[in-house]
Amino acid sequence: MQRNVAVSGYCFPPATRPEVWREHIAPVAAVGPLNDRRIAELLKVEPGTPVMRRFGVTGPEAEPPFQVSTSWIHPRAANGSGSHSPPAGPDGWQHRLEVGGHWPITWMEIHRARMPSTREAALLEISVGLPVLEIIRVGVSGDDGEPVEVTECVVASDRVETIHLLHRGRSAREPWPEMINARPEDDPQR
Repeated sequence: MQRNVAVSGYCFPPATRPEVWREHIAPVAAVGPLNDRRIAELLKVEPGTPVMRRFGVTGPEAEPPFQVSTSWIHPRAANGSGSHSPPAGPDGWQHRLEVGGHWPITWMEIHRARMPSTREAALLEISVGLPVLEIIRVGVSGDDGEPVEVTECVVASDRVETIHLLHRGRSAREPWPEMINARPEDDPQR
C-alpha cells in the first residue's frame, strides 16, 4: 500500500511499476443491504444491514480491465465521510475515512484462488474457465480498532503476481543452538 501521488488517497498496486489506471465502467456508490455473510462477518455487522457499497472495474489505461472491486463501508464510518462520492477516485474515500477520525487505518488481506462468476468473467473480459485471485482486504480503524471497511478485489489469474515479505517470529530470531552431545553416552562414535 502506498500513497496515490495523483490524488488524495491510497493505492494498493497489483503492479509494481508506476502506471495510469482508469475506470472501465462508471463507478457506483450507494447504500444497500449487505447480504454476503462472509463480508458481513468481516465488517462486524449483521447480514442485511444497510451499508455504503462502492463498486468499480479498473485497470491500466491501455489494457483490458484488471480488477473488479467492491468495498463495503461500516455505517459508523460512512456518514459524513464522502464515501458515497465516486468522483473522489478509487481509493480517495479511504483517505476521507482517516480524515474523519479513523487514522491510521491498517489492513489485513485474505487471498484465495477461485473460478469467476459469469458476471465477473464478463467484466474482466476473460473466459469463465480462467481462475481469478480474490483479495479480501479488511481495513481497521486506528481510532477504535474495529473494521471500518472491507474490500473485495477480483483479478484475472493471468494478470497478477503476488510478492510477500516473510517476517521471523520470536522463536526464530536467534540462531539455532549448536547440537552438543547429541549422541547417547554409550555411542562408541561419541
